[in-house]
Amino acid sequence: MKTIKLSIFLLLTFMLSACLKDSKLEDFSEGKVSALINVRVTIPQGYVFSPAGRSVLLRDPNTGLQFSGVTDAQGLASIRVAFGSYIAVSEFTEILEDQSVYIFNGTTERMRVTPNDPNVLDATLPMNVSKTGQIIIKEFYYGGCLDPATSKSYSKDQYILLYNNSDRVAYLDSLCIGVAHPYNAPTNGRLSDWVKPGTSELRDSVPNITFGWLFPGNGTQYPLQPGEEAVVSLNAINHKASVTSSVNLGKPGYWAMYDPILTSRHSAPEAGVNTVDCYWKMGSATSFVLSTLSPALFIYRMGGKSAAQFIQDTYTLHPNTPNNRNTDVLMIDKELVIDGVECFRSVTDSKRLRPEIDNGFAMTPGNGQGYSIHRKIDEAATAKAGGRIVYQDTNNSSNDFEVRPTASLLNK
Repeated sequence: MKTIKLSIFLLLTFMLSACLKDSKLEDFSEGKVSALINVRVTIPQGYVFSPAGRSVLLRDPNTGLQFSGVTDAQGLASIRVAFGSYIAVSEFTEILEDQSVYIFNGTTERMRVTPNDPNVLDATLPMNVSKTGQIIIKEFYYGGCLDPATSKSYSKDQYILLYNNSDRVAYLDSLCIGVAHPYNAPTNGRLSDWVKPGTSELRDSVPNITFGWLFPGNGTQYPLQPGEEAVVSLNAINHKASVTSSVNLGKPGYWAMYDPILTSRHSAPEAGVNTVDCYWKMGSATSFVLSTLSPALFIYRMGGKSAAQFIQDTYTLHPNTPNNRNTDVLMIDKELVIDGVECFRSVTDSKRLRPEIDNGFAMTPGNGQGYSIHRKIDEAATAKAGGRIVYQDTNNSSNDFEVRPTASLLNK
């Protein structure tokens, strides 16, 4: 009798357990513990980049849960998530043939998904866009140093460091270097001569004065690997040999903005130094000049045009001195500018570069003191890049650059 009662008890227990299991499975089925979020990525008007194949991340800030998906041809990503509170994030870059880089990023408001909500939630993720380049201005040493032997300033050692800030190979071929007019930032409230008529707003093009410099090459002849830099100077010699506080710019592989005829006042480069071609010069100029106080430097592309055609399309007379060939410029459309840095000697100076190029300024304590402006490291992006240094690039020199007491090449 005890055996029969025990058997019936075990049978009832098994049946009850099976029923409970089925009940639990029903309660915790996919549709009851999760929901589907449809996130549609939208590209801003005026940009032809496809919304397809874009990664979308749904993140719950409270629990740390993350779910991801990829958009289809219509820009839609359907992602199943556990109940919670989510923010949708997406970011991607597009590199064009001219090596200009468009950065897209977007974040939604928080979306809460609970059992009482519909099983499907629709959300729109609009993307913001900013333009940068693979190649950036990493350092600009323009003020010169103090010669300890003479106690005078020495400024023939100015140089620029260009850097591949991306994770893909870049090419120096056909990259251009220019400085904006005027040589020094306008002071005392005076504006640049190059403003839109009847306004105080800068024109949509940058006035390239004195010389236009163009890296040679067939398009892929001078690669710059991710994290590599190129040194470009006006006088590519070992300045340290005569001025101990200066730098050696005459190393093989460095670059010089030099032409034996057009820039006769420059020092002939040391053996092994490459030369950047002078594709245009204004008037009777015999040397390329960089201000030691407040220059505005920028790099740009020609948009696929030949140098001759580019000159023809951009050549412009100065509005106030149309009869003076020594003030002619090339007006470089802001869309062709890859990077730029505006340097001031006072916070009251006036701008020469559009905010889309540089929405701030960098400033050293004074010329002839050995100071350099250098990009800040983007710590988060560097960690994400696995240790390859990534520099900050927000198109605002006030945020992106820091002042260093010595040039980075001083002891190299």
